[in-house]
Amino acid sequence: MPYPHKYITLTPEDREKIERELKRLARLRKWKKRQPLQALYLSNEKSSFSSIAGSFGKDYSTVRNWVRRYQKEGLDRFILWINRSGFGKGRSV
Repeated sequence: MPYPHKYITLTPEDREKIERELKRLARLRKWKKRQPLQALYLSNEKSSFSSIAGSFGKDYSTVRNWVRRYQKEGLDRFILWINRSGFGKGRSV
């Protein structure tokens, strides 16, 4: 059973940073790297983790972990995390 959803509230500055980064990643065609930022944006708009996960084809826990990382580290470190070279490649088995 999913945990209770806690929406995030983005500051106007964070919303602006997210929009700039989403545009930059779109120009670079980095679609998978856009998903965590879009999840933050949708959580701010009061979308549930389940609906966000469904729209990206991800698991509920993945979206929850993205939001928790943002809450713990802040937006600047979150953006650095998604822009690292291995992000979005999946786990090697």
